[in-house]
Amino acid sequence: MGSQVTGTSIDDPPVDDPPVDDTAAAAHGAAPAHGAGLARHRPTARRGARRLALGVGALVLVAGVVAASVTSTADGESHDPSGVSMPTTDGDGWKRVFSEDFADTTPTGGFEEPYADRFSVYHGFADTAGTGRYQADVLTAHDGLLDMRLRTTEAGTPLAGGIVPLVDGQWGGQTSGRYTVRMRSDEVAGYGVAMLLWSDQNIWADGEIDFPEGALGAPAYLNVHCLADPAEKCIHLETAASLADWHTYTIEWTPTRMSFLIDDEVVSSTTEDIPTARMHLVIQAGSNSGNPPADADGSLLIDWMTIDVPADGAAPQATPPTKPAAG
Repeated sequence: MGSQVTGTSIDDPPVDDPPVDDTAAAAHGAAPAHGAGLARHRPTARRGARRLALGVGALVLVAGVVAASVTSTADGESHDPSGVSMPTTDGDGWKRVFSEDFADTTPTGGFEEPYADRFSVYHGFADTAGTGRYQADVLTAHDGLLDMRLRTTEAGTPLAGGIVPLVDGQWGGQTSGRYTVRMRSDEVAGYGVAMLLWSDQNIWADGEIDFPEGALGAPAYLNVHCLADPAEKCIHLETAASLADWHTYTIEWTPTRMSFLIDDEVVSSTTEDIPTARMHLVIQAGSNSGNPPADADGSLLIDWMTIDVPADGAAPQATPPTKPAAG
C-alpha cells in the first residue's frame, strides 16, 4: 500500500519492533514530550468542535479553492503525482532558502541516508501519543513523492514518521518565514499528521503552530497555541479541506501577522499570539492515541515543500484576509 495516488506499490521493508532511545528526541530537535511519550496537548472532550478564541478583527475566514493543475517532473521523467508543480520563484519580499520535490528515488525504507543533507529524520523515540515509535525506515522517496508509510509491527508497535527540513544543510529555524507543503494521505485508522512550527529551544511557551493537523484522511485543522498558556489553543479551526485530497498548505509568519492558506486562499489570519523565538518546521505522522488497529496500513504522501525567509532589507507581509463581499 505504498501509494494509492500513483498506483505504484513498494515492497514491504522488514517490520520489527524499533529500539527506543531516550536521548534521540533531543538529538533530532523534537520536543521533550515526544521522547517521554507524553502528549503536548491537554485532553479535551471538545477536540473535534470548532472554537475561535481571538479578539474581534483578529480572525477572518474565507472559502478555499483547489489550485489549477500543471505537470511536475521527477527523475527526469514526466510525472503528475499531485497535479501542481513546486513553485520555482519566491518574490514579494521573500527569498527561497529551501525546496524539495523528492525527485531522487530511494530504496524502500531507505530515505534517511540519501537525503541526509536535506532532512533530519526522527528515529527511535516515542511519538506524541506515546504509543507509537518514530522509525526512519517508514520513509521512501518514489515517483516524485515522499511516502511516509504508517503501519503496525508484528509485535504491535505503531510506526511513525517525522522529518525536519535542513536549511543550507543546517538544523535550526527562523524568526519569520513562509512554509509551503503539498500533501495528501490515505485514510489510516488511528493515525494522524501535524505540520508544525516548533521552538528551536524545545520551549512550548515559545509557541506551537499546527497546520495542517488531523487524523489521516479526515478534515484538516488549524491550531495556534496561546503563548501565555500553550496548553490552550487561541485558534482551533476545522477547515473545509480534507487530508485525503491533494492540497497545498502555507504558513506565512511575520512579526505583525500570521496567515494560513490552502491552495493559495487565506483560511485564517491573526495578529495575535505571534511567536518571536526561532522556530523550525516539522512534519510528523504517527498514532493519535491508544493503539491503532493491527491491520491499519497507509501513507502520508508529500509531493514538494518550500521555505522562504525575508529577503535582505525587505519586510514581506503575510497575505491579508479577503474581505467578504457586501451583502
